[in-house]
Amino acid sequence: MTCYMKSFKNKIPATLVHLFTGSGIIFSFLSLVSVIEGYKFQTFMFLGIALIIDIVDGTLARKYKTEIFFPNIDGKTLDTIIDYINYIFIPCIMLYQFNYLPQNFKIVIPIIILCISLYSYINTKLIDTSFSYIGFPSIWNVVILYFEILAFDQFINLLIIIFFIFLKFIPFKVFHPMRYIKFKKINILLLFGTLFISYMLLLDKLKLKLLNDAFFYFLILWIIFNSYFILFVIFSNLFSFNGKKN
Repeated sequence: MTCYMKSFKNKIPATLVHLFTGSGIIFSFLSLVSVIEGYKFQTFMFLGIALIIDIVDGTLARKYKTEIFFPNIDGKTLDTIIDYINYIFIPCIMLYQFNYLPQNFKIVIPIIILCISLYSYINTKLIDTSFSYIGFPSIWNVVILYFEILAFDQFINLLIIIFFIFLKFIPFKVFHPMRYIKFKKINILLLFGTLFISYMLLLDKLKLKLLNDAFFYFLILWIIFNSYFILFVIFSNLFSFNGKKN
């Protein structure tokens, strides 16, 4: 009886991790409803919550050994399904609904993104042994966030998307910033700093004018934080970083 209770107690954290990962689909639904209703800020807010869940759930799954306690539940498949919806499917609906593209490309571009991303997601060599993505990692939710904050012309948005589609076929590595022990603390700090500043910029742009003259300074800081991650990818391709699972 004691061994049974101990085993049950050990399974509780792993159970909560699986439920936490699965909760991402709830925010998928809420963001999709927001798109349909035309509520842009709420769409970004729910996708942002889902993004935070995706950032931390992998670390929690490894810490609480979900694969050991629930060998019949494939957490990676669960995560992949939710990721495809939040990173690709809903952003494609946003491209259509929120007029980020020229009228003649509102349907064809999302279809291309959906199809290319679908087959990249089932590519067993999409992630290598150093936990790096090969090619552009289909973070279309982040791309659209950039479109909203930077307010580019529709034609510029189109060119940027075509460029990223092209990068899907270039075998460069995009190192996962949370997988590298040496840079993990600063990456976590900058990542959540970027998310916070993004939220403030969106809130100011779409809902409440809170920042006023400070908007420019928040935008500069946001660009600096994002530039760090871009440079991180560039230099990690030029110099060999040793990835460690954690």
